[in-house]
Amino acid sequence: MTLAAALYTIRSQMTSVAEFADGLGRLRDIGYGGVEAAGVPLLEGPDPAISARELKRRLDDAGLACVGAHARWREIRDDTSAVVDRLYELDCSIISIPAFVDEFDRFEPAGYAAFAGEAALVAQILGEHGMRLGYHNHAHEFLRFGPDRRTMFDHLIDEPSLAIEIDVYWAAFAGVDPAGLIERLAGRVPLLHCKDLEMIRDDEAGARPFFAPVGEGNLDWERILAASHAAGTEAWIVEQDQCLRDPFDCLRSSFEFLQARVPSSLA
Repeated sequence: MTLAAALYTIRSQMTSVAEFADGLGRLRDIGYGGVEAAGVPLLEGPDPAISARELKRRLDDAGLACVGAHARWREIRDDTSAVVDRLYELDCSIISIPAFVDEFDRFEPAGYAAFAGEAALVAQILGEHGMRLGYHNHAHEFLRFGPDRRTMFDHLIDEPSLAIEIDVYWAAFAGVDPAGLIERLAGRVPLLHCKDLEMIRDDEAGARPFFAPVGEGNLDWERILAASHAAGTEAWIVEQDQCLRDPFDCLRSSFEFLQARVPSSLA
């Protein structure tokens, strides 16, 4: 079991190459063993400021592994060979789609059915290189449609070649039991996005849900982590979209909570 940090959490602390190197060192000092390369502008675009090769060198220097990466579906689908090359450079075996941006209508089931068909072909190509294609959920995938009231997420589950990177916060936000979802997808959840859900005061709403370090909110982590262990999850990835205090302090709190709960057989 690898405890990893999603670089997206500290995107605002990684606006320069120097800040990027410092951020990796701080993650190492906290104790993290890996990162998920996603959501940092320095790593994105056709000519990123930090190439995959340079990223791997910097990760090696910091003693960190790349447990996963994100990319838009259009990039993965239309230039699969480049994605394969990037993953080889990073010694990483899984690339996930964070959500549909402009390829399909994210609020219509037909878009998910079309995506599932395309995904099967790309997953086959990646599989030939020992790599996997994943999908990272938010809350909108759990909208229900039609007389059978199926969710759009059901279309993704119907495609067996697709790995699922479950984000427990967004599942809970949508009213779905994260542990039950993980149990349903046993063997298909190599990566788990860990962030907690707390209620905060709001002048207009009175109270509203917000992101919290793992263990500081209201989610049932004993059930979630037990289900994840049984499902064969390989990495718990801490991601916090927004923080009410210093992001590195949040990452430390989450790490300490999760480290204490890694099954002894995987420690």
